[in-house]
Amino acid sequence: MPERENYCYLLGLNPLKESSYKPEDIQKKIAKCRESWANDSRNKQNDTEKRFKSERLVEMTEDMERVMKDPVLRRKEFTDGTNLLRGKSMKLLQDCVVLQDGRKCLIPGTIDSFMKKLRWDGVKEDDVIKLAGVSKDKPEDPAPPKVMNAYKSLRTVDVFTPVELMNRLIGIPILEITIDRLTEGSSLSQMRNAFEICEKRVNNVRPDLLPDQDSYINCLRTVKLVLNDDKLMHNLAEVGRCYRQLDQAIANIELEFSGRQLSRDYFDKLLRTCLGNGADTTLAIKILQQTCYKKKWPANFSDSDSEMDRCPHCGHMVPSGPNTMYCSSCGKELRVACPSCGTSQSPKNAVCIKCGFNFKEGMQKATFIVGGINTDISRGMIVRAEKSFSELKRIYPNHPNAGAIASSIEKAKMDMSVMKKMFRESYQHKRFAEAVSICNQLSAKYPEVLLDDLELQHKYSEAKSKVETADMYCRKAAAVTGQDAINLYISAANVCPDHPEAKNHLREFPPESPENIVGKLDNNGTFRIEFESPPTEKGISYCIYREKNSIPSVDEETRPLAEIQSDYFEDRALEPGAQYNYVIYAKRWGILSREYFAIGPIVWLAEVDGIMIEQIEGGLRLMFNKPRGASRVRVWRGVEGGGSAVELPVGQEPVYDDIGLTGGVHYSYLFIAEYDMHDRVERSSGRYETQTPIEIPEPVKTMVINRNTADGSFTAKWKSDERVVLYSSPKPLKISGTLVKMSDLESWMTRIEPLQEYVDGVRFNTPEGSVLYIYPIIPMGRFGVRGAERALANLKPFRDVERTVSNRNCIITMIWPPEAVAAKLIISDEGFKNGDDTTAEAIFVRREEYQREKEIRIKMGDSVKKYINLYAMYEHDGKMISAHGIALEAYSGDCKKVRYTYGDSKSPTIGFTTEES
Repeated sequence: MPERENYCYLLGLNPLKESSYKPEDIQKKIAKCRESWANDSRNKQNDTEKRFKSERLVEMTEDMERVMKDPVLRRKEFTDGTNLLRGKSMKLLQDCVVLQDGRKCLIPGTIDSFMKKLRWDGVKEDDVIKLAGVSKDKPEDPAPPKVMNAYKSLRTVDVFTPVELMNRLIGIPILEITIDRLTEGSSLSQMRNAFEICEKRVNNVRPDLLPDQDSYINCLRTVKLVLNDDKLMHNLAEVGRCYRQLDQAIANIELEFSGRQLSRDYFDKLLRTCLGNGADTTLAIKILQQTCYKKKWPANFSDSDSEMDRCPHCGHMVPSGPNTMYCSSCGKELRVACPSCGTSQSPKNAVCIKCGFNFKEGMQKATFIVGGINTDISRGMIVRAEKSFSELKRIYPNHPNAGAIASSIEKAKMDMSVMKKMFRESYQHKRFAEAVSICNQLSAKYPEVLLDDLELQHKYSEAKSKVETADMYCRKAAAVTGQDAINLYISAANVCPDHPEAKNHLREFPPESPENIVGKLDNNGTFRIEFESPPTEKGISYCIYREKNSIPSVDEETRPLAEIQSDYFEDRALEPGAQYNYVIYAKRWGILSREYFAIGPIVWLAEVDGIMIEQIEGGLRLMFNKPRGASRVRVWRGVEGGGSAVELPVGQEPVYDDIGLTGGVHYSYLFIAEYDMHDRVERSSGRYETQTPIEIPEPVKTMVINRNTADGSFTAKWKSDERVVLYSSPKPLKISGTLVKMSDLESWMTRIEPLQEYVDGVRFNTPEGSVLYIYPIIPMGRFGVRGAERALANLKPFRDVERTVSNRNCIITMIWPPEAVAAKLIISDEGFKNGDDTTAEAIFVRREEYQREKEIRIKMGDSVKKYINLYAMYEHDGKMISAHGIALEAYSGDCKKVRYTYGDSKSPTIGFTTEES
């Protein structure tokens, strides 16, 4: 806690406006306050406590003058005052509605009450609002103003939606409105027609018959303002339904509100109860936001924490939560995270409340490890630093400085990697003096870097040896003159080509430049340079320099694209559409020739590659790759054998479907890449490709499949002159178009192997108990022409079917297949009928009904004979499918035993008698 109160607070100074106070103004303020406090201390009417405090304030004025005269102390006092005011302003966070997007809307009237309690002269409302991060803005309405006005008008007659209003009026008998009641699914036209009728009746009825006539008229007039706008009517219905669902929830909030800020978790649980888990909560949240604001209920609708905590150091209320580690007012720790297990806890704990980690001893050990890591990094021993860091993370996985340590290690690794790369490049190009200088800089920054890299150490020793040898030659050359000195400098340059002293003396003897240089660019983007070597001494190399859009500027420090010993060079790294300029120098003893030869600009116009033309339904699909650097690709189509070419609108996409072509006609395509070159457009030579669209035969539109009762197989028949192959799938497939790749068909479906093939059909088998969708396909090479599919059910029928006739009732019993859900009986007096014959009687018996009755009973009536087809029904993909039927015949006639006698005489007679019924 602070030892004394802040001087800005005591003097009534605004800590946010330090620059607005002049020193003399502050002194006048102190003098005025001193006089006021002195009067209070001498006033006998004040209580002793106030007189005592006033006397202490008078004594503090001398220190106030000292602090305010010192710029540094004054600045600190105003800064502390700002932190104090910010800490006090945090109270407003508990008195606002935090919207879903994080904005904090201050509840009306809160700021006035807070400013009275704050009692800080010089501080305005806007200052406090700014520090607290809140605003005086209102939450937005759930719907446009017209919709909200219409909804408020609906509530005046105790309804929520226009549908409820119409139904209310339709249900009033005195109005005699004879139209049907509306539902939530009624169309807008139905609602408008009903509204017109209801409005006329309400306006024309006598007031004594309808006591609430004025209320209904005003409501209808307000709703009529949005009636002809489909969007507004839809919004009004949504708002009304949502308010109706939230009506009880808002009543619960009012009952349960205790003055504390409502959390987002509270609203989520409330909405799950009143709206359900799958509902869209966006509109509901907007309604609740506005409701809480109007009823002055502090609430948090955002995903952030809404907790407030009191800082143990400064005593201010600050926004808190499980992840808040520092006070936003004074900056000190609110809680610490255990470096071993990461548990958040009070900074005053000696050991971790979860894992028992000793903060003092553990952090001493961690500090020792961190110190060793920093030492290793500074000395360049990165391998050892990484091992120590791994040990630190193992022991203290949540160490607060782990991120900074990892960043330091990566920064040192990157720094050393860059310098090592520069060293290796210099060493590779035999610039040994430069390599030694780079390694010396690296060693100066990281003294023990060579101990971790033996290869670097070896190359550094070799480069250093060569530089020392070149130094020795140069010292000898300085002691002699004439050709002997030149030869010694040449020896030094041969050992170390970039030795500065040797190069200074040898610059007077540059080599001759190459001659008769010729360049050639091929179609693959390879630029070949050929030249003749000058007739000079040995030891000459040639440096090739390259630059985009300009001639290379070259000196002895410029690194060439390539340094070669031969008299030709091939550049295979050209970018399409880029302009390259080349410069060729001769080089000897590290010295470039005075003259050079330039070639350029060279532009490689790459052709369109990756061209593929695929046959699709109704045409061809063009696929290609736009060359890197090309601005666009243009494609022309022509017909082989004559006709003018037509440009296709391919745009910027690498795929184009050329539709509407004639099958069997050969088409040729020209692909050209265009490059925008500053003030002109360049085109590649172009590539031709040809392809022929497929001639698609008429697909199989009608296919008849019948079951062969002899062996249980099926026979499919169709009308087509083409060869047809059948494919099956357990589910219907959504295939767009008629033309399908055969590879896709093989992956999606199973080919049916026929038992017997006919000219117009096949005989085949399917697994028992299956429901398949049969697709007739006409193969056309890589593609197939898809016909209309046909569902085929090879399901198990009823077993052991028995029928008996008793008392003119036919009783049927059977054994059900396990998956059957129902039985379907088609009954006729005139022969057997199919399952879809509407002229026959149909009986549908669920499996549960049969299990309850143990039989199916059919009344014979006056019929002597019934023809019955019995089908087992299965449920598949939400549809009922039947197995093949079983035909039954049932007789209802009376049966009697007949006796006969035969007379053995000259005139034989036969006599018949029957039993009594």
